[in-house]
Amino acid sequence: MKSSTDTPFPDQRVTQDRRSHPTSFMSILKFGGRRKRFRRKGEERDQYVDLPSTRSIALTFVIFALSTLDAFFTINHLRNGASELNPLMQPIIQSGLQPLFIIKSLGIGLIACFLAIHQNFKISFYGLHASAAIYIVLLAYHLACSYLFQVM
Repeated sequence: MKSSTDTPFPDQRVTQDRRSHPTSFMSILKFGGRRKRFRRKGEERDQYVDLPSTRSIALTFVIFALSTLDAFFTINHLRNGASELNPLMQPIIQSGLQPLFIIKSLGIGLIACFLAIHQNFKISFYGLHASAAIYIVLLAYHLACSYLFQVM
């Protein structure tokens, strides 16, 4: 009886085993991987995967949509005589409403994409969830202010 090491073709791999090195940050830009999660215990933290999870994608879209609504409501409130509460946005508002919209919607959307790529890092995981929660509260604030502007 022959052992498995006596076979004429012991290792026929043409490419290097992908598990020999961890997945890099840039792998998300390749559009070639399928891995959304880890199979082995202990691998699930501080590592990259090929594709973001469904939860991360959903949170990214929620954050982008709510930040776009925040930009629309902010512009509407500014036209009705309100002032911006965020002191970091004051110089951007003074430069015009278009830069305000771009930074509040697209800028925050890109930051959410960056957090989604880093979904398995603890700070990014909490950052995605906290950002979505903050924008939900902010949208409720905008809706309340819009209601009060109409009543007055």
